Amino acid sequence: MSTQRKIYVDANATAAPLPEVVEAVASAMRSGLGNPASAHRAGGEARRAVEKAREQVGRLIDGAFSEDVAFVSGGTEANNTVLRHFDERIAAVFFAARCEHASISRPLKRADQDGRVIWLDVDSSGRIDAEGIRRRARAAPRAQTYVLAIQAANSETGVIQPVEEIVTEFRSAYDSAFILLDAAQAVGRVRLELNKLRADAISFSGHKLHGPQGTGALILANSEAVVSPLLYGGGQERGLRSGTQNVPGIIGFGVAAERRTEEFLAASVTLRAIRDEFEGRLRQHLGNRVTFNGAVAPRVPNTSNVRFADVDGMQLLALLDARGVMASQGSACSSGRPEPSSTLTAMGLSTKEAFSSLRFSFSILNKIEEAVEAADIAAELAKAIAR
Repeated sequence: MSTQRKIYVDANATAAPLPEVVEAVASAMRSGLGNPASAHRAGGEARRAVEKAREQVGRLIDGAFSEDVAFVSGGTEANNTVLRHFDERIAAVFFAARCEHASISRPLKRADQDGRVIWLDVDSSGRIDAEGIRRRARAAPRAQTYVLAIQAANSETGVIQPVEEIVTEFRSAYDSAFILLDAAQAVGRVRLELNKLRADAISFSGHKLHGPQGTGALILANSEAVVSPLLYGGGQERGLRSGTQNVPGIIGFGVAAERRTEEFLAASVTLRAIRDEFEGRLRQHLGNRVTFNGAVAPRVPNTSNVRFADVDGMQLLALLDARGVMASQGSACSSGRPEPSSTLTAMGLSTKEAFSSLRFSFSILNKIEEAVEAADIAAELAKAIAR
């Protein structure tokens, strides 16, 4: 049996569940909770457990009401629910950045083919030009409804978008516009205040916060907004998401949300210290042969997207994995062929530079010592394979 130390630094993909989350899920499964839709005692206990979790999750967003929280399987389902409604039911015109998560960009494929998507450019740090929104709006085709769909923080670089400024400019152009904010990488890492964001819908996933995989939330903050469900059936989650709720998962999600709400400041400080130590150590080893993509802009505290000069990122990723360091490369596969990160190329990086970049994302379960060791190993390997 291998005794090699494993260093997991891919929290933006998923963060391991906290011990108390694991116990809460296991306890719920052992307890014999019923179907929340059932009228008997077991059903009532399940309903109360779901509603408690709804309150816990709602508190992740300052100013959100628990009754506006709908439980779904994750951010991808939440984004698809909103975007498909406005695409298929209303034929809206959409605004989105070229560096959005695939759960925003791919559902917009049909609208894009119809000429109903305005793609917003980003600067070299990956931020949308808020002042340019109104200019782009003037060139948009006429429509009944306009939808802005953006990430609060980029999943690859951690760069935080100036959401308040972007939404202000967008609403100046379209007062009744609908705003979808993908907060999967931001919630629990930066403070999100509903009255400042002015979003109509906010999506995020439980497993980015050490909750169970397969859990998420869609917050419909605008009580007048009507969104059609993806699934029809028993009308659970106020008719937005039919199907028996995943009660153990929802309970675990609630526990993870409550823990992060209570320890938000401490978690932010811890994550930033770990990330900064990692980047400082890499800089110490590699000097100007390492670049931190997007680092000139505000970032969530746990994420570092590193460009290693003259290094094949896929090769480095495999070598890191062999040494026990689990990171990721922000690239997708199409027909079995790797493609450069659309986020990094939108920021102006060349294909070669994008392929030389890896993402290291930390969680509160990491230690400073792990960040140091990961940086030492990455620097050693990068020097060995540099062309």
